[in-house]
Amino acid sequence: MSPRRARRKGGTLKDGERRQLARASRHAGTPSAPAPRGTAFVLCDGGSRGNPGPSAIAAVLLGPDGSEVASAVEAIGRATAAAAEYRAILLGLELAGAHNADPLEVCSDSRLAIAALEEAAPVDKELAALVRDIRATARRFEAVRWRWHPRADNEAADALVRDALWSS
Repeated sequence: MSPRRARRKGGTLKDGERRQLARASRHAGTPSAPAPRGTAFVLCDGGSRGNPGPSAIAAVLLGPDGSEVASAVEAIGRATAAAAEYRAILLGLELAGAHNADPLEVCSDSRLAIAALEEAAPVDKELAALVRDIRATARRFEAVRWRWHPRADNEAADALVRDALWSS
């Protein structure tokens, strides 16, 4: 066994803190919302510190002109990152329903969640139940479109989740 190397100066940050700092520097100046589309849309994001770990979800409702109508963020206790993403979509639908936003485009940076909503539900029982809840809630709207978009386009919701997870 080789001897352990000394830590570099400044190496006392936790991995999560380093990731957050790196992400913030990479995305400084990026737009916080996608361009207006003529329909209301909701940005959804969920995350956890650990997998599973303490988790939070957020949704930002944007009007057809791209202006923020409302937002919501919630700590959900211990959950997996995948469960947090699905629950964030459900929160987004509830937020849109409370503000009579219809038709609606639901945007998430989780390819897995969007694929599950467009195609077959996941095998995992907890995630499959969340997909059923999301689909039931979506039926209350005239039209809902599911859209994956890059993480950089999800900054408004992502920032709310980061603040909820890392500010404490």
